[in-house]
Amino acid sequence: MMNSAYGTEMDAAGMAWRAAWRKRLWLASTVLLAVTAAGGHALAQDAGATTLETVTVDGGKETGRGPDKGIVAKTSRSASKTTTSLRETPQAVSVVTRDEIDARGANSVREALRYTPGVLAEANGDDVRGGWMWIRGYNAYSRLWLDGLAQAGDPDGYASWPINSYALERVEVIKGPASVLYGQTVPGGLVNQVSKRPQTTAHNEVEVTTSSLGGIQTSADFTGPLGSDGDWSYRLVGQGRDLGSQIDKERNRQLMLSPSLTWSPDEDTSLTLYGLYQKVNPKNFSGRFYPAFGTLIPNPAGQIPTDTHMGDYLSNANEFDANLYTAGYEFSHNFNESLTFRQNLRYSYADQNMFLAVVNPAFTWPSNPPSGTTLGRVVSASDDTLSSIDIDNQLEARFETGALDHTMLFGLEYFHIRSDRHFGSAAIAGQDYLHPVYGGTYPFPAWTTSRLSTQDQVGVYAQDQIRYDNWLATLGLRYDHSEITTTDRLKNVTYENKDSALSGRAGLAYLFDNGLTPYASFSTAFLPTIGADVNGDPYEAQQSRQFEVGVKYEPEGGRGMIGVSLYDLKLDNALTPVYSGTGATLGNIQTGEQRIRGVEIEGKYELTPELDLIASYAYSDSKVLATNIATQVGKDMLRVPTHQGALWVQYRPEWAEGLALNAGVRAMSSYHTDTTYLDSLEIPGLALVDIGAQYDLGALNKDFAGTTFRVNVSNLFNRTHVVQCTNATGGSCNYGPGRTITASLKFEW
Repeated sequence: MMNSAYGTEMDAAGMAWRAAWRKRLWLASTVLLAVTAAGGHALAQDAGATTLETVTVDGGKETGRGPDKGIVAKTSRSASKTTTSLRETPQAVSVVTRDEIDARGANSVREALRYTPGVLAEANGDDVRGGWMWIRGYNAYSRLWLDGLAQAGDPDGYASWPINSYALERVEVIKGPASVLYGQTVPGGLVNQVSKRPQTTAHNEVEVTTSSLGGIQTSADFTGPLGSDGDWSYRLVGQGRDLGSQIDKERNRQLMLSPSLTWSPDEDTSLTLYGLYQKVNPKNFSGRFYPAFGTLIPNPAGQIPTDTHMGDYLSNANEFDANLYTAGYEFSHNFNESLTFRQNLRYSYADQNMFLAVVNPAFTWPSNPPSGTTLGRVVSASDDTLSSIDIDNQLEARFETGALDHTMLFGLEYFHIRSDRHFGSAAIAGQDYLHPVYGGTYPFPAWTTSRLSTQDQVGVYAQDQIRYDNWLATLGLRYDHSEITTTDRLKNVTYENKDSALSGRAGLAYLFDNGLTPYASFSTAFLPTIGADVNGDPYEAQQSRQFEVGVKYEPEGGRGMIGVSLYDLKLDNALTPVYSGTGATLGNIQTGEQRIRGVEIEGKYELTPELDLIASYAYSDSKVLATNIATQVGKDMLRVPTHQGALWVQYRPEWAEGLALNAGVRAMSSYHTDTTYLDSLEIPGLALVDIGAQYDLGALNKDFAGTTFRVNVSNLFNRTHVVQCTNATGGSCNYGPGRTITASLKFEW
């Protein structure tokens, strides 16, 4: 479920002011986006008579954060916090570039990661609010990174969402433990969202998109130098979205504005100031909390349609609103050719409010198959706020000691997160999913959760990338101290969780002249856990470690990157429940252990000027090694399909200048999402097909230069599928996205 709506502490006047302010902000932001889009062309003309060219990357030196030309990225800063080629990184890293995102028509971070091995990108199915992503068996929700800094999140809350993908230059996934540079991380890895930043070459674009589900989306991206001296450059990215969804009456609405300004007085100094505002405000949102019968398990009375609105969009319980505000800077200065200092700082504030009527299967059928089509419902309310500040100081030194070349990185990072949660729910009249009736007035529920949590973490780290001939060793250590204080207002209890952890990574690679690079590495991670166990003792941080060996191949003189990795990942101190003699849950203890071993293959290759190829495969052998639930020992971990594969091809025929065609298939084997491991709740394996085409109208007529028309179809055959089902008699079962056709027209100058 989710969280709360307006807090009881707020008086009526405060609520009215807050609502009015948000409406003014929505209107002002929309007007600003429209005015900017209209004025961008005039600004370009005023700069001079010369036609401004599209920004490109010539395949030379890459910055590690884009923009990239094509689907292949060769360099990344995420895995090492230095500009290091992916070939030289002793860990599996997947990068989805801006060009790939556009070509596949991905309109969210989760859609961008659909073809990434080891990632269950749409674990919560079709959801217009955001997305839950699982990496190598572990949930990355609320634990995302933005430009190398932790994005404010609470694993029990709903005020944190992925960034609008149009604001991003690339999406990167570091596989496996990554605490050595980032502090607390989930064992499976982390997702780093890389923002668009100012460019010194002018580039402007406006794009209009529509969908087979209805609605319209307008996007704008302007960047270039300010003035004639070249010291200043800017970027303004914005998107307004009001699209339909596969749920009747529901609207996928978002607003995003991302301005940034860079000052570079010389080639050694750079300061970028930036901000981001993102609003997720779906209209008539319908919660996806269906029972097993009627979705995964056939219901004799009739299946639950994928498009039926299961809330009450004509009632007073029809509100969902989430906002994110960020402001920060990125500073770097080269003291000389060998020494560089960087400081990155960001402040974030997020809030989420909800008052909805939603289906709750726990109030539907207590047991056995149903005899009707009426589902139980509740009203759910939440009022969540998140704030955070994160500052990361880095000193990079490049020097030699005899025959060894060093790139050393020293860092000091501090972040503070404050999470304030309220949540409540209460049962209301049910809904017939074949003959729904809408309209009513529902009472606001009392809070069943009211919690305030603050977290402070300080981390100091050091990394040395040592080169000797063709050998490259990567060694890193980090020490973190984390303190979390949590107050349960309803129970009047305060928990304190204090953890100190030493994390490390050691990797060794050999760079053959033919482009092959075998490597081996070992890395660890820790993850603080809020609260106390059944005995009242504060939880300790969960600990994970991973061994990985692999080989990477980068063709000399070509545009491609292929990686094969074998890994062994283990988690200790996992929570496992304790039951009473009657079967009631008394609490948890930390005696759980989990292990996942696997093979991942990923290749992105621009084979010829006409043909691009993406291929991936993941084999995962997961096991629950220890838990208090005897029936789970030896079972596969939840949400880990044994097999996962994808293939995507893009073809630009010589005989049709300006045309590009693409098609892809993504498939996975069956997996479980329920702790009971019932055969009837096993999520079946499936394969989904996507296709797309784009055409540069400039090839048809020079008067249309810079204009591109694109069509994408996801889930081409409209296969109805369930992506999760947590238990048979209640809980949450979710449908995956059905067929969606999007068409867009983009103008660049």
